[in-house]
Amino acid sequence: MGRIPDEIVAEILQKTDIVQVVSEYVNLKKSGKYYFGLCPFHQEDTPSFSVTPDKQIFYCFGCSAGGNVFKFLMLKEGLAFPEAVYAVAQKVAVHIPENYPVDEHYLRKQKKKQQVYSVIEQAAAFFNQCLVSSQGQEARKYLQNRGITRAVMEDFKIGYAPAGWDKLIKQLSTTCGINELEQVGLVIKNQQGTNYYDRFRNRIMLPIFDISGKVVGFGGRSLDDSHPKYLNTPETPYFNKRYLLYGLHLSRAAIREQGFAIVLEGYMDVIACRQFGVENVVASLGTALTKEQVQLLMRYTDEIIIAYDADTAGIQATIRGLDVIQQLGCRVKVLRIPDGLDPDDYMRTKGSEEWKKLIKQTRSLVEFKLEVLSKEVTPTSVAEKIAIIEQVLPNLAAIKSAIEREESIKKVATTVNTSWEVVLSELKKWHHGNAGKVTSSITNISNISNTSNTANIKSLKFQHDQKHRNQAEYLLMGLILGDYELFSLAQKELTMEQFQNKELGMIFKLLVETNCKFKQKPAQIMQYLEENAQQLLGRLISETISGQEQSEKAKILADCIKVMQESTGKKRRAQLLQQLKEAEQRGEKQQVNDLLQELQQLFCPREGERHAGRNKAGLF
Repeated sequence: MGRIPDEIVAEILQKTDIVQVVSEYVNLKKSGKYYFGLCPFHQEDTPSFSVTPDKQIFYCFGCSAGGNVFKFLMLKEGLAFPEAVYAVAQKVAVHIPENYPVDEHYLRKQKKKQQVYSVIEQAAAFFNQCLVSSQGQEARKYLQNRGITRAVMEDFKIGYAPAGWDKLIKQLSTTCGINELEQVGLVIKNQQGTNYYDRFRNRIMLPIFDISGKVVGFGGRSLDDSHPKYLNTPETPYFNKRYLLYGLHLSRAAIREQGFAIVLEGYMDVIACRQFGVENVVASLGTALTKEQVQLLMRYTDEIIIAYDADTAGIQATIRGLDVIQQLGCRVKVLRIPDGLDPDDYMRTKGSEEWKKLIKQTRSLVEFKLEVLSKEVTPTSVAEKIAIIEQVLPNLAAIKSAIEREESIKKVATTVNTSWEVVLSELKKWHHGNAGKVTSSITNISNISNTSNTANIKSLKFQHDQKHRNQAEYLLMGLILGDYELFSLAQKELTMEQFQNKELGMIFKLLVETNCKFKQKPAQIMQYLEENAQQLLGRLISETISGQEQSEKAKILADCIKVMQESTGKKRRAQLLQQLKEAEQRGEKQQVNDLLQELQQLFCPREGERHAGRNKAGLF
């Protein structure tokens, strides 16, 4: 692997219990030798996510995500492979030496990241010191007036950027170069390009954390309501608002526990909510919720509530953002805060109990859309009714629960004053018109039927078409993964090139190269396969072929090999016939003879051997 020695990775895997790690994120229930739970990577109501303890792998039969414990953490926490290995190593107390061979480019990149985040951490420490010093008296008074306790200040590492043009520059001058400060957005060059000054001055400083709790940027809140009210770290290679949510590093456990996340507009809203014991809250850094932020939240929940200020401008932009959430597979609701209050003000005037009541009054996305659309125009004409229905059809179609969908259809019908049958008819038309547009995000095994259960094995009738060729390859791989004797038989008859499914071919090639020594340790095989092949191997291992006699399995294997070989032979024969036609047209007699010999071998191997012998003797 080049970065961390294989033997160390193998040791980590050997000492790791994948069930224990996955259980930190998924509620698993034992069923036979497997564990099942709701998939953390897509929305579902019936558990299709499985963990196989003896193989130390996971696989979801719904979205096809699969792999070992490293892959799980990479998907769940957004980690790179080395980061996932380190994370698991810490859990099982395996030491990774610092002097192992490392890719130089990777090493330089990591060193640069460490330097950048060191600069940001130093700035955060300086701002924090300023808050508790005499310089921060006004800032402390502001926070106290808003009811922010010292404990909450420490949770969020709140600080203060003092007034003055170069306080931060002077403080960090001995440890950081001016170019480093500029690179992370802490200083700005003047118009003449001759000098630098601090970007943040006389502001409450709110560090912005990534999911691991590392400070990656800042939001600065003005003390005197001067504009801009909030000033953020600019976009840099190390700070991208699209991939960050304020407060998520503190709220993710509460989000997972309560089953939903509340997205607020401002940093202070998040802080105030936490002050009142409401912890499952985040903010989107002053922008509309992005696809990347939704995907980040989906690691912990499949339900998102948007706290919508009734006075907020740009309702249509808000609706587009809500549509994005639902399209990604989340349930989305809207929380309307009355009296034009923001969550901070509402919490202080009404209290946390009233806030909890407000949460129970959330509207579905369809209800919210209907409310907004009917305010814009009262649907009286046929055209106006159709226009409203068309705008909510995608949202109706995305609702997973049949009961919820039916209730939403009735609400649409009531809003436009028509029957629910009419709305249902329009929805069916919409489904029909968009059926060809819906594609799966994972397509590597979409054309492979599940033929690995006993009933299907007994009834499978191989035919020479693409579907059954795919079935044969898939079933063959399932057989040889579970039986070394069958693997040995297949190895004598097949090569990687005879697999039309390239992922199955990769798995077969790896088994051959290692003499199937990893058969009982599939978690280690994962390290050497690409993404799609990892998913496919996870599915193969999770589906068990059982209840068959060895002789029956051998016969099924022979049938699979026959289908694959005959299919390959048909394809080759078609190629040879075309080449023969072209060679005859060119008058190339020797090539014609060679092609005829190969064709004879394909059609009748024994006759082909005799034919080749006569030709060598000069009889052809």
